Order: sequence, then C-alpha cells, then structure tokens
Amino acid sequence: MHMEDFIQFFSGSNLNIDTANFDKFGLKGKLKHYKKGQQLITQGQPAPKLFFLIKGMVRYMSVSAEGKEFTQSFAFAPGISGSTRAMTRNVDALFSIEALDDVICLEFEWHVFFEKMQSQPGFMAAYNHLLENMFIKKEEREFAFVQQSAEQRYLTFLDMNPQLRNKISLKMIASHIGITPIALSRIRNKLK
Repeated sequence: MHMEDFIQFFSGSNLNIDTANFDKFGLKGKLKHYKKGQQLITQGQPAPKLFFLIKGMVRYMSVSAEGKEFTQSFAFAPGISGSTRAMTRNVDALFSIEALDDVICLEFEWHVFFEKMQSQPGFMAAYNHLLENMFIKKEEREFAFVQQSAEQRYLTFLDMNPQLRNKISLKMIASHIGITPIALSRIRNKLK
C-alpha cells in the first residue's frame, strides 16, 4: 500500500504515472520508522537517501559552530524530504532532518532513484514540479526575511503552518522566522 501512496503523491500533479507503469519501473523503497527526536540525516554526515514521508513531520535544522540551533524548514506527510545537495553531489549534509513526531517513510537510494527516474519522462516531470514548489517556498521565505516585519513573519508562519501551531516549541518557531524566543514572546503578548 505504501508504494501506491508514493505513486499517488507523484501523480497528484496530473502527470501521467500509473501503477502498472511504475511497477515496470522497478523502484523499491525501504519502509522505515523514526521515533520523535530521531534524525533521518545528520549535519556533517553523508546523506545519500531520499525519503517519502508516509506519516509524520520533520524539521530541517542546523547547528552553528558556536552551538546555536537554527530551524530552516519543515516537511509533512505525504511529501518528500532529503538533502538535494548531499544526494546529487555526494557530499555531507549541511543540516539535519529531525522527526518532530513518529515518522513512517519509504527510503530510496538517491542514485538508484535518479537513474530510474530519468527513464520515465512522466516521473521526471512530476519530480521537477515538486522541485519547483520547493524553490517557490524558498523564494517566499527569503522575501519574507527582506520585506516583512518579525510580526508579519510570525503571522504568515501560523497561517501557512496550522498543523504546527500546538506541536512545536516557540523556540523552533522563533528560530524559523529569524528572531529570538524573547522577541517572539513580545509579539505574542502584543497580539493577545
């Protein structure tokens, strides 16, 4: 059933990928379970896998040389996760991916995945569509840092991520929107 979820996720962009053709494709994911707090990939380590999240949510986070933690982004099921840079360049990851709750996913070896994907134009087009969406989110986040106040970024975060509202710490939210927890506390008090 999990491969059907994966196929449906990629076919959701109205591109032509069906189960029969996908079975011929021969791509097999390994079903994995990560408990809350476990890392799917670790900053500074090789990260050659792509993850299809079946259940749960993760955060992308990095730690500076001084030990300060930064929350970069979040991913939710159903969705994909991984370090594009680490996978495609075969280098260490610049960030970790941490399970924010119990995560069930399919793990794919990136090089096998990419090789198979190249032989299927519909699958490659679906993957390109997913990458476009990721770049759009990245651009919107960068715009927010340049053009929005901290309060606007907080309100946008709540609007765009209602599923996170009561599930993550205020420290993670503050880090994600680029302010201190104290500044976030002031904003929250002002909005009450």
